[in-house]
Amino acid sequence: MKASVKRLQSYPYYITLLPLLINLLFITATYATSQKQAINYNIPYSESSPDIDGIISEGEWEGAELVYLDNETRPSQNIPALVDTEVLLMEDGSNFYVAFIASDPEPDKIRAFFSDRDGCRDDDLVTVVIDTFNDERRAFEFSANPLGVQMDAICDDVSGGFDGKDSSWNSIWDSSGTISDTGYVVEMKIPLDQLRFPAGLDRQTWGIDLLRSYPRDKRHELSNNTKDYDLSCYLCQLKKAEGFSNLEQSRNLRIVPTLTSTYSKTRPNPQTDDWESSTKLDAGVDIRWGINQDFYLNATINPDFSQVEADVAELDVNNTFSIFYPERREFFLDGADYFNSYANLVHTRNISSPGYGIKLTGKRDVHTYGFFFADDETTNFVIPGNQGSFFASLENKKSMNTAYRYRLDVNRNINLGMVFTDRRADDYSNTVIGFDGNIRVASSDNIEVQLMKSVSEYPSYIQETFGQKAKMDDYAYKINYDHHDNEWTWWARYSEYGDDFRADMGFITRVDYRKIDISGGHNWRFGPGSKFNRIFLAGNYEKSYDEAGNNLGEEAGIRINIEGPMQSFMFMGYSQGEEYYNGKFFDEYNIFLFGHIRPRAGLDIGVDIKTGDSIDYFNTRSGRVFSFSPQIEWRVGKHFKMNLRHNYEKMDVDGGRLYSTNLTDLRFTHQFTIRSSLRITVQYSDTRRNQSLYTFYMDSRSKNLTSQILYNYKINPQTKFFIGYSDAGFQNDEMDKINKTNRTLFTKCSYAW
Repeated sequence: MKASVKRLQSYPYYITLLPLLINLLFITATYATSQKQAINYNIPYSESSPDIDGIISEGEWEGAELVYLDNETRPSQNIPALVDTEVLLMEDGSNFYVAFIASDPEPDKIRAFFSDRDGCRDDDLVTVVIDTFNDERRAFEFSANPLGVQMDAICDDVSGGFDGKDSSWNSIWDSSGTISDTGYVVEMKIPLDQLRFPAGLDRQTWGIDLLRSYPRDKRHELSNNTKDYDLSCYLCQLKKAEGFSNLEQSRNLRIVPTLTSTYSKTRPNPQTDDWESSTKLDAGVDIRWGINQDFYLNATINPDFSQVEADVAELDVNNTFSIFYPERREFFLDGADYFNSYANLVHTRNISSPGYGIKLTGKRDVHTYGFFFADDETTNFVIPGNQGSFFASLENKKSMNTAYRYRLDVNRNINLGMVFTDRRADDYSNTVIGFDGNIRVASSDNIEVQLMKSVSEYPSYIQETFGQKAKMDDYAYKINYDHHDNEWTWWARYSEYGDDFRADMGFITRVDYRKIDISGGHNWRFGPGSKFNRIFLAGNYEKSYDEAGNNLGEEAGIRINIEGPMQSFMFMGYSQGEEYYNGKFFDEYNIFLFGHIRPRAGLDIGVDIKTGDSIDYFNTRSGRVFSFSPQIEWRVGKHFKMNLRHNYEKMDVDGGRLYSTNLTDLRFTHQFTIRSSLRITVQYSDTRRNQSLYTFYMDSRSKNLTSQILYNYKINPQTKFFIGYSDAGFQNDEMDKINKTNRTLFTKCSYAW
């Protein structure tokens, strides 16, 4: 503890500046909550409900509010829409109904394919975004293509990441679409028990954005809203809709029993081990209860956390830091955005084998809460370091895992929050507490601040295997200043992670470093008739140190982004600097190019190329690296899709070729209907190494092959059936072919009551 206090005292300017900075921002920020807001739309109540069949039948939408999408917001800015779109809005006390009537002068060019949920982003698309708390911070997004294929997401204007959206969130709602010779129609039915909004009000006031994505040579976005491109917020610009005076009370209770069965055969060493068979049958139940419209309780007993969909394969040949994989499991996904903060302190995929869990999330007035607790039979976490990270697992220790998140919306420009996580088992504990704030100091300027403290205790196994102390504690900081207007973007970011800081429930892969990142750039935008949409030219500078003040490296670079015809996007640049690794400094440079083009409907082509001087981390020397990563998505007809993603990388050092590696991820999908599909996945890697150029033994050649065939029938995200088969195998220098090490037949079904 004395060491931590001493370190804190050695950087007094952070502690003295933070209160002064926050007080200054309180004074300068505008207190917006008291401003009276104009109501743009009134959502009428209807005693009858329309059939959700993609057909506007006579009389069934009578009396609905009519809205026109008459404004294009992208790529052109606030010009009249190219095509006509009408939207009908109404509610019946239990559901919110939305119908889009999308006219199209060239209906044969409508882009619409059968695909799995959340898989139609590149199609023609209609969307409704609703800020149900009208706090201009968080909103629900519902989208459908002209065939009724669904997408949904959470929009978070405060801590939502790169694009402010979390597409992993799933809701249960209805949609249907039909295409005609004049365009298409999409109808939506959104149950109010799938939403969260203030309880006890006579009338609801929501922010609302109605969107149509019209992809042709360019992807045009049409809206009922105009956009101020000098404002750094999205939800603060939405028009307001009022209604829902006759809300019907419901139990708002969902019970989802799940049954999973697997039959597996394994042999870790195919040369010496015999096949061992095992059969497993698991039953579990998930419960979701809306205590009221703004507080929800989730509980699970013996949950099914089997992951059916294979992760996209990632290249991991010359890398010292752990690879991030997203969460896919339903219990953790519901309300996951309530736990967001600037640092990734809550990464629930670390909880791999829970027997039970409970979660409470909600918002009351200006207060947002999130709490969950779960046990874990297998406690996994990342051990970060200065120049690399390791994946660790406790030996047969069951842990208890707790996370708590609170946010206070002081006004429309200031948010303050805290986050708390705790994992503990016998002889093991990790506790993190953090405080954060987001302040909009001007229309285009934001400041984000986060201060974190961790206290850890590790058992002897972790101490001996990974060189950790028995007890440790430390601090971490993040301070960001961002400016975004229509022409200029710049930011200054500072982060510092103490060498004894640990966040075992999160995904923090590097500690013992301080980093300064300064970047700025200019946008050139082009109007209608131009081949190009936008050109962005930017430069950046980074400098990093360890906690003792020793230089860890610096980098400066320049990049250019170009958006052009056929929905093309090109990103290229050059960077140069130096990096400290394992006691030495290495000069580095990189030339990189990423390009993407959509030459016609159903065909997407991309390529990622990098070359330059890099570090051979395994042998601590300079190397010349080249990587080439093409990818293609090709749709044949309305139902069949092929995805190919390939990575090739090679490194040359003094003496010759050190390694070359190929990694292929190939997927074939036949989408029979919106609800059912058959998918075949093959992942293959082949790495060749020059053993004479390594300072330790490495196989001269290693191969891995995994495959999966999966049939799924999905009525909604909670009611679904899967059956499939997967296997895995590898080859090293002791084998003359790839030998299978695992074969699994599995089935899973769940039903939402």
